[in-house]
Amino acid sequence: MFDLTEDERKVLFFLSAVFLFGIALSFILKQAGPAKAYGNFSAGVGKVNVNKADKKLLMSISGIGEKLALRIIEYRDRNDGFDSLEELKEVKGITELRFSKISGCLSVE
Repeated sequence: MFDLTEDERKVLFFLSAVFLFGIALSFILKQAGPAKAYGNFSAGVGKVNVNKADKKLLMSISGIGEKLALRIIEYRDRNDGFDSLEELKEVKGITELRFSKISGCLSVE
């Protein structure tokens, strides 16, 4: 079917290997999640401090989109921060179900 020279077969094999390696690397990086090298985590626990986190860091948490992140920041600014995680329930858009999903990733210090 294809009359390829040995050099052409080597190039084709190499390109296929690079392509498969790229797919595998992409899959691994997606499974690992984004690296969060921000200074807004709780000490040694790996949770996001809602009293210090910026919009981008809040949005990195599954279940928090841009609008909700802005509402959290607005509420935090109006009320001089959060005293407890339970106070997040007062932010528009944070239902009991959403709170249960995101609260494990958050802290207040």
